[in-house]
Amino acid sequence: MPSSSPRVAGANENARQIVQLCYREMEASGFDNRKGTTLWRRTNIKYDVLKFDVIPGARCRKWRVPAGSFSLDPSCLFPFLPRIGSLPSADVYRPEKGYGQIRLSVHRGMRQPSVKSPNIWWAGDDAKTVELVLKDVLGTLHEKVLPFFGRFENIEELLRTFVQDEDAIGHQGVWDFGKMGSPNRLLYIAFAALECGEWDVAISNLLACRERTLAIPAGVQVQAWILPYVDQGLACAEHRRPWSAPL
Repeated sequence: MPSSSPRVAGANENARQIVQLCYREMEASGFDNRKGTTLWRRTNIKYDVLKFDVIPGARCRKWRVPAGSFSLDPSCLFPFLPRIGSLPSADVYRPEKGYGQIRLSVHRGMRQPSVKSPNIWWAGDDAKTVELVLKDVLGTLHEKVLPFFGRFENIEELLRTFVQDEDAIGHQGVWDFGKMGSPNRLLYIAFAALECGEWDVAISNLLACRERTLAIPAGVQVQAWILPYVDQGLACAEHRRPWSAPL
């Protein structure tokens, strides 16, 4: 279907309208910062970030989803956790980029045969579909996304998640913090432990992280990102203090 057809244009406009209504809903929960299609709020210990991905035409064709499709990408950005891919001295937080250290994959609650991917909504090209989609998205925000943000306001729960839970990559749930035993996961456990005052836990995981990182074949770039964090973390554990970058 040509991208310029009235039906496609209507579906794209419906997606934009649904996102705008969601913006207003989230503002009531303190999400008063916005850049592009990303909203965020600052809490006591983190940034809660919510990115709306209104899928452009080229990606719609590649993914074989109809125009007017979109997804939600909630995440939490913690100032006391490493930002892997940046140097430890970097003190600029970028919630407007749309990603924190842990993310939540959410699926829609309604059937949409035109969209196979369960984490994508189609806004529709008629008023009835728009109404149903808006209701489902708002329900998802209140029933799944806001509780996710609330859950990780507790640092002990964050540490427990890193230590015990599987990364739900490819499934619905909390993900993007690494597989068990990976350098990323070990580093996150250590820095969450530093914040909780669990010094022995921090040290053991930092030493394991160093060992795993050095064992990565051709891992020069990964080592350049991770090993300086390991050194800083060990210094903090030695002096019994958490690692905290400036807010």
